[in-house]
Amino acid sequence: MVPVEITAACRLFSPNSSSHRKPMEVNRHKQILHVDMDAFFVSIEESLNPELRDKAAIVGGDPDGRGVVSAASYEARKFGVRSGMALSQAKNLCPQAIFLRGDYERYAIVSRKVFKILSKYTPDIEVVSIDEAYLDLTGFGRIYGHTLSTAQRIKNEIKDKLRLNASIGIGANRLIAKVASDCAKPNGILMIFPGYEKAFLAPLSVERLPGVGKSVKEKLIDFGVRKVWMLAQVDKDLLVRTFGKWGVVLHDKAHGIDRSDVGGRYSGPKSISRETTFGEDTIDRKVIFSTLFWLVERTAKSLREERLQARTITLKLRYSDFSTVTRSMTLREGTDLDKKIYRCVEALFRRAYTRRGRVRLLGVCLSKFCSPEWQENFLDEEKTGKLKSFYQSVDRVRDKYGFHAIRIVKSSPDPGP
Repeated sequence: MVPVEITAACRLFSPNSSSHRKPMEVNRHKQILHVDMDAFFVSIEESLNPELRDKAAIVGGDPDGRGVVSAASYEARKFGVRSGMALSQAKNLCPQAIFLRGDYERYAIVSRKVFKILSKYTPDIEVVSIDEAYLDLTGFGRIYGHTLSTAQRIKNEIKDKLRLNASIGIGANRLIAKVASDCAKPNGILMIFPGYEKAFLAPLSVERLPGVGKSVKEKLIDFGVRKVWMLAQVDKDLLVRTFGKWGVVLHDKAHGIDRSDVGGRYSGPKSISRETTFGEDTIDRKVIFSTLFWLVERTAKSLREERLQARTITLKLRYSDFSTVTRSMTLREGTDLDKKIYRCVEALFRRAYTRRGRVRLLGVCLSKFCSPEWQENFLDEEKTGKLKSFYQSVDRVRDKYGFHAIRIVKSSPDPGP
């Protein structure tokens, strides 16, 4: 068998790994891949506008507004910019950054293309977010060859077809694959040989372990635990007394143990949602209902792209004091029509908006999907068919020229209280 070439972007974690073990030996163990797209939103923007490359770019919106950072390029991250940070803070840290509003429908479309590529290699794929997934390639060595070569093939296909970079971690379980992909960033592959899981994790800071957030990290620091090797030496009973059941999980993680399987097979999204935060809190009903209409247009378009219909429609409403209300409605039959979805959203808003306070955020979520074969049973089938054709035509124009190429104005009068 041809040895796997080890480069700066394709590494193995094992002493004398290129000669100490033959590549095929690894395939006798479980082979889990964690594929994580690099700065996903920003990378998509760079693929559309090459002038953004090698520059500090931030997706999130107006830096003088009240939004948060959705994604930041690696150049912006050098200044301390992170996802979830207030845009105003990001601007203070990196004033020279280019701020982009972002096109989340486009990101979702590209995401589905990524997962379509991944699903070609194994039916055992678990999508965990818009830009990352686990793949179980156990037993596929006879088909694809060495797992490291397969990972490189996946990276190359994503790069060739989508002009995007991905980092891939390979290990005997999900935990190791996840941490390995994080260590491989940006644009690398890191494979941890079976038996070296604990040695690989030992020198890392405890926050590199998935699930170890700020509060857990602070408690561990109180124990004098900062590195994973230190955590591995803490008595298991002490961890259980301090963290409850999570203490058992922490103990296992420190030793490189993860018994969870890659769950399910990729079958498309479980829900489709869109939300927006107003630049200023508002009680203007025209602004509120036009925004709801726009959110419905966005989510319904994504629904049709997936060739699905939704039965459950959920409204999210956040007031100026950050109190949040959600209301849902489940239909007897599914729909992908903007008009019908909007009627439901409007009714849900009337039920949810009881305080007459200023609105900070609105969101719409569609779920409980069914296939298009489950047709809507309207009395006026001809009218329904015309609506479907109309929305499909609008979708085609927006796909070609952008979502804002067509603006549909809600003609109904401003709803009353």
